[in-house]
Amino acid sequence: MDKLDRELEAAEKDRKDVDVQQPNDSKKSEYVYRRQIVWFNTIGFLVLHLGAVYGLYLFLTSSMVLTMLWTLLVAGASAFSVTMGAHRLYTHRTFKCNDWVKALLVFGQTVAGQNCLYVWIRDHRQHHKYSDTVADPHNASRGFFFSHIGWLMVRKHPEVIAKGKNIDMTDIEMDPYAMFQKKYYKILFTILAMLMPMVVPFVLWGETLWNGFFVCFLFRLMAVLNLTWLVNSAAHLYGNKPFTNDIMPVENVYVSMFGLGEGWHNYHHSFPWDYRAAEFGQYFNLTTMVIDFFEEMGWVWDKKYATPAMVRSRVTKRGDGTHCKYSRPQSKENGEQSEPVPEDDSYEELFWLEERSAVTAERAAEAQKG
Repeated sequence: MDKLDRELEAAEKDRKDVDVQQPNDSKKSEYVYRRQIVWFNTIGFLVLHLGAVYGLYLFLTSSMVLTMLWTLLVAGASAFSVTMGAHRLYTHRTFKCNDWVKALLVFGQTVAGQNCLYVWIRDHRQHHKYSDTVADPHNASRGFFFSHIGWLMVRKHPEVIAKGKNIDMTDIEMDPYAMFQKKYYKILFTILAMLMPMVVPFVLWGETLWNGFFVCFLFRLMAVLNLTWLVNSAAHLYGNKPFTNDIMPVENVYVSMFGLGEGWHNYHHSFPWDYRAAEFGQYFNLTTMVIDFFEEMGWVWDKKYATPAMVRSRVTKRGDGTHCKYSRPQSKENGEQSEPVPEDDSYEELFWLEERSAVTAERAAEAQKG
């Protein structure tokens, strides 16, 4: 834990250094900078969202049942590829997997249409290193709209550009799947994200291309995008901070429910290398369940996660006192100390990762040899 605390302090120092570099006249330039709207992007997102609303109308009124199921399937698979692949595997290296799993996740992330992996990973690593400062691409301290979608409608802050050049991407540059996607992303996006979702219903069960475009492409694309953006916005603004109180990311149960487990954000920023991205492995965390299933099949191994001792240490040292078990005594209005939440032995069962079965371990070992 001492090592983790030192790493956190170093990261906080980096963020403070960014703020220190902004003198009063620079603060004024930031204010002017916020007005540098990229109208092409702004109008483009407006058109896309209007098309997505129309697609939702078609989804509910004129789409075939098979088209509705297909849309949900493609949306779910692409979302899992972002949370499990782009985020937990590639960005944070929280586990290892077979090449075919990696290729499948890159394929699905392309269908999600959230830019190429290289850019996605660079932005997210920069977000963690300079979280909620002017060097953060989607700085939540600038409000909900900016951190949700506004950051894609304006010119990047000079600090975002400068600090982005220093993000270590050597591991990604050595990955053949990520670099292949980066090289041919526009072609792959056109084929996999746009044409494939709308053509399959047309060919296999006679859905109209009109519905295929607005429902399977536009509505599905923008729905997944907005759910992903909620992690950058709502999960930094609305919730509690049981693990680290002096950062903006929070625990947001609603984002976790609809974001496949990505809303336990205070924990994730406290332990970014934990493959669960949450303390409670199976609590509104479908991505974790999929990773664990893949591990049981021998396709995933070397999962990293924080132990209960690490969690207890972080909560008692840095939390806001709202943790359900390890809460620090909080002062009442009359100055007396309230009691922490009583010990509950059943709570330890939530840390089911501590007791991995022998079969799972054997399969992981065999996968590594293969």
